[in-house]
Formats: sequence, structure tokens, C-alpha cells
Amino acid sequence: MNAAERETTVNASDGDDKVRIWTAQRRFITKLRRHPKVTEIRSGESDGSAWAEFELPASEWNPVSGIKRVSNLTPEQRAASAERLAAARALRGGSE
Repeated sequence: MNAAERETTVNASDGDDKVRIWTAQRRFITKLRRHPKVTEIRSGESDGSAWAEFELPASEWNPVSGIKRVSNLTPEQRAASAERLAAARALRGGSE
């Protein structure tokens, strides 16, 4: 495959509880294989380029930011973060 043919396609619909990702981009294949929320469905090679198809629960996908991240903050860290955010908003002149 040439560079223009090595692409990534994300398929999500309201009628399906899974999001499917097909990619022929090596860096994305590697990252998706390592991600704990993603399952590799199949893979292969076409014209000397690797490709793979993955799926993940639709509830774990956001079309703007991709796969949802998990926050591992303790309650104390979460409270401190909320305080910093409140202080920063107060400095700007109000909350949003």
C-alpha cells in the first residue's frame, strides 16, 4: 500500500453496542494492540503493509477524544484538583 492507502477508519452507529476500528497505520496498530479496552478482531497483510481490525464497547468511545480515559485519582487528589480549578476560575472572574 502507498501512504495515501494506509488509513484508519472508525465505524460507530446507534444500532450497535460496539465501535469498530480498521487501520493500516502501523503506529495505530501498535497502540490499539496495547490498549486494555480494545479487542483485536482480525489482522493481515496487503501489498506488504500490515492491517488490523479492532472493536471496543461503544460506551468507551467519544468521537471527539477517542477512547475514554480512566482517572485513577484518590478522593484527596480529586478534592485538591477541584480546589485548584475553583481558585483558577475565581482569578479569571467567575465560573463557567
